[in-house]
This record gives sequence, C-alpha cells and structure tokens, in this order.
Amino acid sequence: MNELAAVVTALQAAPSIAVLAHVNPEGDAIGSTLGATLALRAAGKRTAPFNADPLPPELAHLPGVHEVCCERPVGFDCYLVLDTSNVERTGGLLAGRPPNAVVVNVDHHAGNTRFGDVNWVDPAASSAGEMVHRLLRQAGVPIPPPAAANLFAAILTDTGNFQFANTHAAALRAAAALVEAGADPEAIGRGLRANRPLGQLRLLGDVLRSLQVTAAGRVAWIEITVAMRQAVGVGLEVTEEFIEYPRSVAGVEIAIAFKEIGPDEVRVSLRSFGAPDVAGVAKTFGGGGHHNAAGCTVKAGLAEAKAQILPLAEAALA
Repeated sequence: MNELAAVVTALQAAPSIAVLAHVNPEGDAIGSTLGATLALRAAGKRTAPFNADPLPPELAHLPGVHEVCCERPVGFDCYLVLDTSNVERTGGLLAGRPPNAVVVNVDHHAGNTRFGDVNWVDPAASSAGEMVHRLLRQAGVPIPPPAAANLFAAILTDTGNFQFANTHAAALRAAAALVEAGADPEAIGRGLRANRPLGQLRLLGDVLRSLQVTAAGRVAWIEITVAMRQAVGVGLEVTEEFIEYPRSVAGVEIAIAFKEIGPDEVRVSLRSFGAPDVAGVAKTFGGGGHHNAAGCTVKAGLAEAKAQILPLAEAALA
C-alpha cells in the first residue's frame, strides 16, 4: 500500500478526527486544516480544527476560521497533522491523546521526521492544501464550497499568489478544480488583503526602518522587537508576511526576519531565490522548511541571533 492509500485507509477507519498544523501558522497551515475539517465533516466524520498559536488577521475571512481552537484536542480517534515537519512544531497539541489514537502526518517538507503512525510526505507538492485536495479526491470525499475556498487559499498563499517556483502544473490543476468546486478567487484574494488591523501597518512602518542589506546587496534583513509590537498593541501573528519586504529589494537573494520573542529567544524566518539553501541554515538551529523558505528559533538575544545567522546566510550564497 502506498503512503497516500494508507492515509485514506486510516481516515476512513476513524469516526472522529482532530485536524491540526504547525505553530506560527500561515495560509497553508490554516487553509489546509479548515479545508480538511469541513470536507471530512460533510462526509460524516466528527471533526474539529486546532492550532496552538493565534491566527494571522488576514486569515479571518476564511470559512470556519472561528472554530479553530488553541486547546489540546481530547478524545479523538485520529489526529490528522498537516504541513508540520516534526512533533515539536505542533505546539504540544499531540500531548495527552488517547493511547490508541492514530496520528496521520501529511506534509510537503523534505525534512519531515515522519513522526506519525501513518505518514505521507511529498516534497514535490506545492503545499499542504494541494495534498489535502489530492487526499480528498483519492478518498472519494466531495469538497463543499467552504472547504474548496480554504484549500484554494492554502495553495494561493504557499505559492506566493502563483509566483513562486513551486507553482507547478499540479498546483494549478488543483486550484482550477477548487474553483470549479466553489472557491471564489476574487473574494479569497480580497479577504487576504483587506483584514489587516491598523496596528499591523503601524508596526510595518517601524519594522521597515530596521531594514538592512549586506553581502554586496545579496542579503537583507528586518528586526521585529518586543518593544515595537507592544508600542502598537499587536501580536507576533501579524508579522507573517513582513519578510516579503526585504525579499523584494532589488538584488537580494536571501531575506531574513528576526522576530524577538524575549530577551533570550528569537524566531527567524528565511526566504531565498534560486540556489541558496535556507533550510540548511535553519537546520543548524533545529529548524527546517524548504530549500527557499525555512525557519528556526535561536535561543539567544537579538544581537547574538543576528551574529549567528547572518554569516551562515552569507555562506549559503557561495
């Protein structure tokens, strides 16, 4: 039995399914979580969506988003984990599950640790949303319009509005099928752009003033400090897209966002174009991701985190 077939079998056997994804979620994590939750529920399963962290405000328009719970799932037969490369990135949501519960791991990160009882890992997939679409079709599960909207949003965000290198034919075919199933691209795109709190934009202004470039203009980075966020009253969840600004600077091949969590903890997001492997940089600190999009947490102050990460980023250009 191949991996996809094994996942289908596991889900078909489970009367109840908790669906969850990684901490610090973005469009693919939440879109795939909600898409799977709503489609499997419509097919007769008892389902609920979970995430350990607050959701970015730009996802507030997605159907079913207010159902997402940050508490640990209790009493489910199956735990479907999406877009998550290792157990740690579930934020503890798998702790306390029933001893006979089945963990199903569906992910597109090459560094996935295959932590599930059943695993389907496809690094060639553009997104978890694309994989969930394929999974539901393989299982013969109809995709109602609310689920289609979420899965379309998942693919849209993880392909950078169909502009990143992972925008291959399979991703576009899945997106087209989801439009046919009821996803409205105009409404989804408008929702992703038009749900930003004022504090997020004020924070962005402060963050852009921190923008610096090094390595002959090939590496750019921004800083997001606790003080900046506190001054405008927003959480870290609003900063997910900020890395696109250093990434957009002419000549930049690697972009980095340093997000201060506390005096001795910094979350680091990394993006690259072409050959530089930022997943290798993230892996040095126990993180991971894709060749051109990755992240990690550095247990150090902001200055020290920069001192550790920036030389590795410059080395990745070689």
